[in-house]
Amino acid sequence: MPVTIRDVAAASGVAIGTVSRALNGYPDVSDATRERIKQVADELGYAPNQTAQSLSSKRVRNIGIFISGFLSEEVFNDFDIMLLRGSFKAALDYGVNISLHLINSEIQEQKSYDQLCYECGVAGAMLFGLKTTDPYCTTLSQSERPVVTVDIPLKGERTGCVLLDDRRAEAEAAQYLIDRGHRKIAIVHGGEDAAVSIERFAGIKDAYQANGIELDPALSIYTDFTHDDAAAKVERFLTEHGAEDVTAFLCMSDLIAIGALRTITRMGYRVPEDFSVVGYDGIELTKFTSPPLTTVNQNVRDKGYAAVRLLCDMLAGDKDPQTVTLSHTLIERGSVRKLL
Repeated sequence: MPVTIRDVAAASGVAIGTVSRALNGYPDVSDATRERIKQVADELGYAPNQTAQSLSSKRVRNIGIFISGFLSEEVFNDFDIMLLRGSFKAALDYGVNISLHLINSEIQEQKSYDQLCYECGVAGAMLFGLKTTDPYCTTLSQSERPVVTVDIPLKGERTGCVLLDDRRAEAEAAQYLIDRGHRKIAIVHGGEDAAVSIERFAGIKDAYQANGIELDPALSIYTDFTHDDAAAKVERFLTEHGAEDVTAFLCMSDLIAIGALRTITRMGYRVPEDFSVVGYDGIELTKFTSPPLTTVNQNVRDKGYAAVRLLCDMLAGDKDPQTVTLSHTLIERGSVRKLL
């Protein structure tokens, strides 16, 4: 296995950033430290990654955004747009070139992450849209080029991650409904193999357990995270169960919640008089639904910005790979009725 900058740092007794600065001629490293690091690098046979080295020395600055599963979505939703806006803002601030590439599970089977970076001409990439069943979830740990995933933490010497504490955030959303007297809550899931769905469902179970509420599997609705699928599944649910079985819909994304709102209204019910609805994401569209949607705002632009910033810092050797957890807020609007 090739010697990495982490190996040189460990053998030299210094931080990875110090090794990077020493080997790239930065003046803030003493001559003695620089010589010791160079000697250790030579003894170990360390060969610097030329792409990353050129990036840190400001000669070539190419990074990528890899979106997995994009073609499975029917629309380019607000979440994607907000994430990309934050990402491109960070690229401008850091003075790097950023390119967008669409991949899927099949491409992940055919090409390693390192190969994909090489073919796309990028030193590293921000990667989002991964499912827990995707090949990269098991192969990224062996990658030589830095990567920052969004919403799905993966182990690896060059793998960072930016995410929200989805479990805690969804627990707060569930508790918000419980505090307003709701006990018969339909849970509208995203994809069963989506990491965020798994974490958010765990948060709901935490809130239920804390309040002594039994989880009813019959009140779970599974969707593919799209607006239309949510609308169809909620319609089927209401047709089978009727209004007496549920008082609220707790949705794992805003697009799902908007689909639920559309169906509820079309079937002659009212929000929040007949059913309360809570979303998750904080996309702009939630301000303009009727009524405006109560939702968890996960600051999606900040997520995109933080991911690109972390990637640039990793490539420059200024930061080790790490998991960055961003804050969230619950936005109260008119889609929830208090029953107590």
